[in-house]
Amino acid sequence: MSASTATNATSFEEKELLVLFGSPHPNGNTGKLLHSFLDELPDHVKVTVYDAYKQHPMPCIDCGYCTKKQGCSQRDLDAFMEAFERADFFVVASPVYYNALPAPPKAVIDRFQRYFSARFSMGIRPPVKKPKQAALLLTCGSQEAAGFAAIRSQMEMAFTVLNTTLIGCVFEKDTDRAPVEKAALLRAKRLSYKLTGAGDTNGD
Repeated sequence: MSASTATNATSFEEKELLVLFGSPHPNGNTGKLLHSFLDELPDHVKVTVYDAYKQHPMPCIDCGYCTKKQGCSQRDLDAFMEAFERADFFVVASPVYYNALPAPPKAVIDRFQRYFSARFSMGIRPPVKKPKQAALLLTCGSQEAAGFAAIRSQMEMAFTVLNTTLIGCVFEKDTDRAPVEKAALLRAKRLSYKLTGAGDTNGD
């Protein structure tokens, strides 16, 4: 799975969904959850997938650029950030490594510092003008669930300045022993309905 875009023409107003994909295995358990989620999107939702492992994002170097100017001194994520600012929906799909996001998607999240600086150093409110709704799709090889809570907390903190509301999550653990279960794939489909308003759901 690489940075890609798919669109379908309909009579509905087009919406944009940006996915931050954080697994080195496009067809692994996280990929299966994401595919199940994307399969249920209505035709008027345009999807862009940013594959963090293939794109090799640079880490934040705390250079201070974004405390004085909007943007980032490193330009590799310009297209991603532009897509994020345009998006109506944002999805993070990732495995859990040592109770945290793997390094490539974590580098992307850290680079959202530009918006924290815009808000708190430059007084820009909101630093991201377009409101958006988000979902988390997370898998874990072990039976340990602490990483899910840690990543959710991290994302909710980031969303406080990103004009973004977390709508729901799908967490699937113990995937080293067995592939992602059908029940989790169904939860991903239901979360897709919930996020985009394409159908009714009873929650996560």
